[in-house]
Amino acid sequence: MTVFLQHVKNMGVSLLCLPCQRSPKISRPNWTQNNHAIKCLLIDTKSYPTNSEYIKVAKALIFRYPFLKDMEGNGYNTWHMSLKRRFKAERTPLVHHEVVRNMKQKFGHHRSPQAPENNQGSITTSVRRSSDIISVFGEDESSIGVHTQVLKRQYLKTQPDSCIVTNAMTKTFQWRRKEVAEGVRADTIANKYPFLKTPAGLCEEMNRIHNIENLQHRFREEFLLILPKVLALARGKSPLEKIYLQAREESLSEDLPAMDFKAGLVLLPIIFKEKVEHHVTLEEPGTPYPTTQLTHTNWKSAFTRRGPSVVKTDGFELFRASYLEEGVIAAFCAYFVFNMAYPPNRKNTLTFVQRCILKISEEGDKPLSTTVIRILNQLY
Repeated sequence: MTVFLQHVKNMGVSLLCLPCQRSPKISRPNWTQNNHAIKCLLIDTKSYPTNSEYIKVAKALIFRYPFLKDMEGNGYNTWHMSLKRRFKAERTPLVHHEVVRNMKQKFGHHRSPQAPENNQGSITTSVRRSSDIISVFGEDESSIGVHTQVLKRQYLKTQPDSCIVTNAMTKTFQWRRKEVAEGVRADTIANKYPFLKTPAGLCEEMNRIHNIENLQHRFREEFLLILPKVLALARGKSPLEKIYLQAREESLSEDLPAMDFKAGLVLLPIIFKEKVEHHVTLEEPGTPYPTTQLTHTNWKSAFTRRGPSVVKTDGFELFRASYLEEGVIAAFCAYFVFNMAYPPNRKNTLTFVQRCILKISEEGDKPLSTTVIRILNQLY
C-alpha cells in the first residue's frame, strides 16, 4: 500500500517528488495536477495509517508548499481527505487481503439512513436543527389572531401599507418561530402569515432571523465576483452549458451580462457535482424541498428571456417570482424560514451559498465539506 512522503527525520519520509515544486506566486494546481501530486507522493507502507499520520503528512505538505493551503478551515483538510480516499481506493481490489478483510469485518458496512416518509408514503423534509424552547412575551393566541387578520387584509390590497405589515410581522415573529419549531407545516405557516408567500417577505424574515439587510443586493455583489470562474469551472460538464453558449452566440452584447448571471445561477450546482434539476427545473418538482420551477418551455428561452419563476416547497406553490434570481434567493431563504435541513443531494451548493456568498453562520454548523473547500480554493 501507499502513503504520502513525509520528512525523513521527523516523519520517516521526504517531500521530494512533488511535481508542483513551484513558486508560491504560481496559481493553485487544478484537479489533474492534484491527483498527479498525490500519486507522486506515494510510497510503500502499511494499509491503514492512523489519522494522526495522515494529518502529519498533510501539514508537512502545506508547510513545504504554502501556496497549496486551503482557502478555508485549517488549511490542509482537502489534502487530508484526498489521502484517505486514495488509500480507500487502493484497498478496494484487495478484498481478499487478510488485513483488509479483518478491518472490513471489524467495522462492517452500513447503509445510509433513508429520508423519513409521511403517512401517505411520500418523502418528507427533515428539520434544519432542533431549536430550544422559544419564549413568547406580550402575545397570546388572541392577539396573534388579530395580527394575522391585519396581515391577511393587507395582503389582499394592491398596495399594502409597508409600515403596518412590518409592524405585524415583527410582533408575530417569535410566535411564528415557535410554531415552526413545533413542526407546523410550511403551507399552514405561509397561509397564516401570507407575506411569507412573497420573495420580499421571505427575505425580510431572513433578516429577522439572521440580521441580514439587503440580502438580494449582497448576494448579487458577491456572486458577480466569482461569476467568471463559476462559468469556467462548469465548462464542458453539462449539456445545459452547451445550450447556454449557443444562446450566447446568438444574443446581443447588451444582453450578455444578464444572461451570464442567469447561467451562473443555473450551472452553480454542477461544479459541486449536484444536479441542476434539484435546484432549478423546467418540470414539476418531485421533491418537498424548496425548488425553483421556470415557466419557460425550454432551456434556450430560459437563458435568453426574462420570465417569471415559481417556487414550490412541501408540495405546494409558495409564490411566483418575477425573475430567476429572485426565485433562487427566496427559495434559499425558505430553508431557514421553515426550518428545513438541506437534503444531501443539494447540500454542497446550498452550504456554499450560505457560508461563502451570504456569510451566514449558525451555532452547530459543521466544517465545510472537502468538496466545498476544493471549489472554494478555485473560486477565490
